[in-house]
Amino acid sequence: MKQTLLECVVPAGEILLRYFGKNPATRRKGDHSNIVTEADLAAERWIVGHIRALHPTHSIVAEETGYDQRDPEFTWVIDPLDGTSNFAAGLPWFGVQVALLHRGDPVLGAMYLPVPGTLYCAERGAGVWRDGTRVHVTAEADLKNVLCGLGLDPAGSQMELQRQVHLLTQLVQHVRNFRATNCLVDMCTTVDGRLGAFINLNTKIWDIAPVSLMLPEAGGRLTDLAGQPIVFRLDTDPVDRTYAVVGASAALHPQVLAVIRSALANQ
Repeated sequence: MKQTLLECVVPAGEILLRYFGKNPATRRKGDHSNIVTEADLAAERWIVGHIRALHPTHSIVAEETGYDQRDPEFTWVIDPLDGTSNFAAGLPWFGVQVALLHRGDPVLGAMYLPVPGTLYCAERGAGVWRDGTRVHVTAEADLKNVLCGLGLDPAGSQMELQRQVHLLTQLVQHVRNFRATNCLVDMCTTVDGRLGAFINLNTKIWDIAPVSLMLPEAGGRLTDLAGQPIVFRLDTDPVDRTYAVVGASAALHPQVLAVIRSALANQ
């Protein structure tokens, strides 16, 4: 099934590039900050069609078309265009994400960045590979010496927005600086050690299924803000459940959590 995974993400990325920089048709999806383009839909049709042709009994969770529940043993999780707002604005921070879950546990994952054409792939127990080279999280053990990726939720209540701003002002005192692509680029660059950590307060299963496998395989951790592991329970949880997540190396992760806990306790 690893071959199926690879056959999905790179061609889907090529589909995205056909639309990139050409003002694709766009519409809002839910709140003001969430949009979908014709490129999202075209890439998702390709991925779903390819998986269906090869694995007709498998379940599929796709961002734009929802949950096609079949055999619960294997479930494919698809984000055909992560970073849609970047893509629509002509910014190159976007990509394709696909993961395979075995009874809820991720066993395969891929993240593909069409610009510059970089593929991250992981298999449980076999590490993370970027274009054929194995990668790991940063070896830096001091949070003050690393960059941190940050993704906020602009659609929250006024109280939630104030909470996020407070958290940001506390965190910035403990890291070298922030970067905010608000998409899989933050995750890719944490997995390969260029960022020390990332925090995203508003993700769905399709945003984090691949990285939930990749970070442990690269020597890191992915948890919620309380430090609890991320667990996908498609049999009981809503498919669009929101996850607030922290991803970092094993050495940096407790430092990030400590700052978050202190910030939220003293708000």
